[in-house]
Amino acid sequence: MTDSDTDKTTLMVVDDSRLMRVAARKILKNDFIIIEAADGEEAWETLQQHPDIALVMSDLSMPNLDGLGLLKRIRESRFSELPVIIITGAEDDDGSKKTALAAGASDFITKPFESVQLLARAKAQARQKNVQEALQQSEAEKQQLQETSQVEPMTGLANKRAFINHLEENLAYATRHRTELSLILVRIEKYKVLFLRRGKQVAEQLAREVARILANGRRREDTVGHIALDTFGVLLPSANLPGSKRVVNQLTEAIEQLEISIEGVSIPFSVRFGLCNPDIRPGISADEVITQAETRLSSPPAAMSTPVKPATESPNQVRTAVVMTPPAAATESPQEPDVATPAEVQKALDALVNNSRTNTSADTLVRGILPILDNWNLANGQRYDGLVTALRTALEEAETVETATTRPQQPPELVD
Repeated sequence: MTDSDTDKTTLMVVDDSRLMRVAARKILKNDFIIIEAADGEEAWETLQQHPDIALVMSDLSMPNLDGLGLLKRIRESRFSELPVIIITGAEDDDGSKKTALAAGASDFITKPFESVQLLARAKAQARQKNVQEALQQSEAEKQQLQETSQVEPMTGLANKRAFINHLEENLAYATRHRTELSLILVRIEKYKVLFLRRGKQVAEQLAREVARILANGRRREDTVGHIALDTFGVLLPSANLPGSKRVVNQLTEAIEQLEISIEGVSIPFSVRFGLCNPDIRPGISADEVITQAETRLSSPPAAMSTPVKPATESPNQVRTAVVMTPPAAATESPQEPDVATPAEVQKALDALVNNSRTNTSADTLVRGILPILDNWNLANGQRYDGLVTALRTALEEAETVETATTRPQQPPELVD
């Protein structure tokens, strides 16, 4: 085989007449690699041995196994997509041709055939086969790209697969180092209704704008994902409940001011938030945390606080609910220990500079800066794990003593 042959398509000519096979070979040999078979049975065996055959040109009337029988075998096998051109003679009636067409013949040629016609039909079927294979390969590559991609195309955010991977990684880290973590789910209510009534352009514009607001100003370690058609997730590693509430409030204010319009007419919409600050423990899964957030996200409006805004302001509604632990265990969980706000931490620093005392307890201040210490540890390759863990352990021991003597139980909190 020469180098030029490697670019040629392999074609099998099946005919019980050696004269017809030689004639076909002379016509096609410059453009195809030719394999010959004397009847359908020989052609079938040859096809098993040469899977590179891309086109079959078969006589209809042959001994042992005729062209119609060969065609049926091909269509019922792993070669079902193989183009088959049936060559008919003057003795073959229209009924035979219709039967072959119904069995899946790709084309017909009538004997005696002209060389130009035979070559043109063969090239056309080979070209169609190549195009089909290219399309199948392109579709397979597209599917593979979608499966391995970590980005949702419309919003540019992490897709569901990537978001869950980040959640699992951060849960493992939080469990190992006893840090906190918060998950915010954000859902555009009646998104499909908006899509049907206002059209794809408006619905996707709203989704992109919500995505922009959620991603704006996030920390490098945070992850924002578009995890369903109408739902987004915001993952906040090392974030305690007070800090996560502030994030929800900021996002709520920004979304309330968002305006989507058609020809100058504002389109109202509703967005629902569900915030989960789970009880980190060994074995906790991403699905469990998402389910907790979904529980709050799916709570009926009566269980939420719904901002009521004057008609002159934004018509958009934002509903928010927060849960710190799974709803079933919420009434059994102790109240969270006091955590200093950024303002309290700054006030304490100012007091130190002025050699004065602060009213905020030292434990409360240290809890307030734990997220900063966690990020500092991460930025330094976790080389300070022992130091941060020892500090957290000391705080937990203090919290255990304090909880046993002073702290009552409280239910999960709903926030405006």
